[in-house]
Amino acid sequence: MMQWTIAELAARFHASLSGDDRTIVTHLCTLEEGSKGGLSFFSTPSYAAALYQTKASAVLVPKEWQCSLPITPTLLAVVDPYAAFCALVEEVAQKKIAVKEGIEFPSYIGEGTTVGENSYRGAFSYIGNHVVIGERVQIYPHVYIGDHVTIGADTILYSGAKVAAYTVIGRKCVLHAAAVVGNPGFGFQTLASGGYKRIPSIGRVVLADEVEIGAHTVIDAAMVGQTAIGQGSKIDNLVQVAHNVKIGKYGGIAAQVGIAGSTKIGDYCRLGGQTGIAGHLTLGNHVTALGRAGITRSFPKGAITLSGTPAFEHKRFLSCYARFKNLAKPLQT
Repeated sequence: MMQWTIAELAARFHASLSGDDRTIVTHLCTLEEGSKGGLSFFSTPSYAAALYQTKASAVLVPKEWQCSLPITPTLLAVVDPYAAFCALVEEVAQKKIAVKEGIEFPSYIGEGTTVGENSYRGAFSYIGNHVVIGERVQIYPHVYIGDHVTIGADTILYSGAKVAAYTVIGRKCVLHAAAVVGNPGFGFQTLASGGYKRIPSIGRVVLADEVEIGAHTVIDAAMVGQTAIGQGSKIDNLVQVAHNVKIGKYGGIAAQVGIAGSTKIGDYCRLGGQTGIAGHLTLGNHVTALGRAGITRSFPKGAITLSGTPAFEHKRFLSCYARFKNLAKPLQT
């Protein structure tokens, strides 16, 4: 069990203290689920009611925060409460989740495959032929890795992840449960009869260093060439990335986003949940799409926030929507 004193935390985060510095913190919690011994954080004014009602023993608050009502927990005023709280979450996670090593049986490894030192291979994992796996890679049970795959050091593949042949995965990547990387793309040739003939995907997927892929997310292999995800990009659960898509570095893509084939997305882009992007488009750097945006044309200059369907600049969308929602008023009797 983790345990800190308020005095220790105040020194660690250079916090101003309001309350008893002898208070003992035994666990982390939300404001709403706070209990004795719990430490929470407060960083958004909309949670002020929860702050005054919490039963947590201590709360991290912003330096500039001034309480307007009596409050029970000890307060630690820090520059960034959320960052401080996340640092403690990470510390707890490192204690709870032990790094695995060794080989569990049964598991399979193919011919000509090399596995780096201090790696872990879980039970029922399958590794194909001529695979190169770096040091300290964690391969959990029921993972499938096809032939000629390359995986960099310190990468983690959680249970049920699938990696198709010829995929390249960088260092310190994470594939969560049931993620599929390198699945054949949705490519079909329309026949004169009205039927379809599948176009094989003979390209590959390349994930740069520090990419994270959420559970049940699918990244399709390129028809030719490569589907590429840039360094540090984070992709949530249940996302579809189609064949030949290019995503730049440090992107953030929320759940249920769908990106159609051959679209290019720049660096530092943020896509809200259920955003849809048509194929063969270009988004420049620093594009933000709010949830459920439907992007049907290119925004190559970037540096824009989009919303609506078809999506356009967010402030203009709000202005148009204010007029739209009042259109029916003159018709009312």
